Amino acid sequence: MIYRQPSYNQKFRCVGGDCPDTCCRDWEIVVDARALEDYRHAPRPLRETLEAGLRLGEDGEVCFALRGDGRCALLTPEGLCAIQRDWGESHLCAHCAAYPRFTEEYGCLTETALAVSCPEAARLLLESEEFVLEESDDGEDDPPFDGVDPELLAGLEATRARALALLGNGAISLWRRLAGLLELADWGQGFVDLALYGELVRCAPEPVETEERVSLKALCAALMETCAQLEPLRPAWRSLLRRRKEELEGLDEGDYQSARAGFERESPEWERHLANLAGYLVFRHWHKAVNDDLLYGRAAMAGAGCLLIYHLRLLDWMETGGADRAREIALLAAFSREVEHLEENLTALIQAFCDVERWPFLSAFAGQPER
Repeated sequence: MIYRQPSYNQKFRCVGGDCPDTCCRDWEIVVDARALEDYRHAPRPLRETLEAGLRLGEDGEVCFALRGDGRCALLTPEGLCAIQRDWGESHLCAHCAAYPRFTEEYGCLTETALAVSCPEAARLLLESEEFVLEESDDGEDDPPFDGVDPELLAGLEATRARALALLGNGAISLWRRLAGLLELADWGQGFVDLALYGELVRCAPEPVETEERVSLKALCAALMETCAQLEPLRPAWRSLLRRRKEELEGLDEGDYQSARAGFERESPEWERHLANLAGYLVFRHWHKAVNDDLLYGRAAMAGAGCLLIYHLRLLDWMETGGADRAREIALLAAFSREVEHLEENLTALIQAFCDVERWPFLSAFAGQPER
C-alpha cells in the first residue's frame, strides 16, 4: 500500500478559537454509531447539551443540529467545540475528527489532502515554496479496489505526475503551465474515451495548435456568473461573485491590463500561490476520473479555480489598494467550501468544463504572453 500526502500536511494544527472562520457551521454532520454510543456516557452537563444538540437529518441519520445562524449547536461562544473543550478530542465524531483531512482510497493507494476550506490549511498551501508530495510504502502489494481499472489508475498516476511536475516548473509562466496542463488532459482524455488506458503512461501529448484569441477578462466574467448560479452554502459567496463580475466587466481593456500589471508587481508571490492551488486541485481530484472518465473536466476545473482566484484577488487589490494575505486565504476557503464541498456544484462544473467551445480555457491560457 502506498500512502501519499502533500508535504505540509504534518504541519497542520487546528487553531481552535483563533480561526478566522469556523468549520462548525453550515455542514450537516452525520454522527457515526461509535460516537453516538460514546455520547451516552458523556459527563453531565455535556450529555444534556449533546441530547439537545442532536436531530434526525433528511435521510433519517442522526446529525448535529444547526442554529439559526448556521452554527453547530455544540459550538461555544469562544469558537470551540464543547465536546473537545469539556471532554477531549478523542470523543469527536469521525467526520469532525478527520476534517480538514480528506482521504481517498483505491486499494493499492491511499491519499490524504487538507481541504483548503479550512483557513489554516489554505495558509499552509499558500506559504509552501512549492506543492510537493510525500510518499511511503508499507510493502504490501494490494490490488486496486473492485471497480477501479488498474490500467486506468496506472495511467492516471503517470499523467498526474507529469501534470504536477509541469505546474511546479517556475521557469514557465503560470498561464502557460495551465495551458500545458490542459494540453496533457486533452491528450489523455482521447485515450480514456477509447479505453486505451495503457497509452496514458507515455505522457507525450502533441502541442495543441490554436490561433483563437480568448479574453481572460471575458472568460472569467462568464465563470463568475456560472459559479453564482450554483446553489451557495453561504449567500455572501453569490453576492461577491455578482459584484466582482460587474466590476470586471466595467473595466476597459487598458484599465484591466494596467491593473493586472500593478497587482502582479506588488504581489510577486501570485504565481507561486496559484501554482500551489492548481497542484492541490490536481492532486485531490485527478484520480477521481476512475469513477466517471472525466479527466479533462477535472484539469479544466483546476485552471478555472486559478482564473477565478486570480481575478477575485485582482479586484480585491483594486478595491483596498493592497494585497492582504488574510483576505486571500478567505477567498481560497470560500471557493473550496462552495465548490469542493457541495458535490452537486463540483460535478456540474466538471461536466460543464468538458465543453471546450463554451469554456476555451486552453486557448485563453495559451494566448497569454510570456513573462
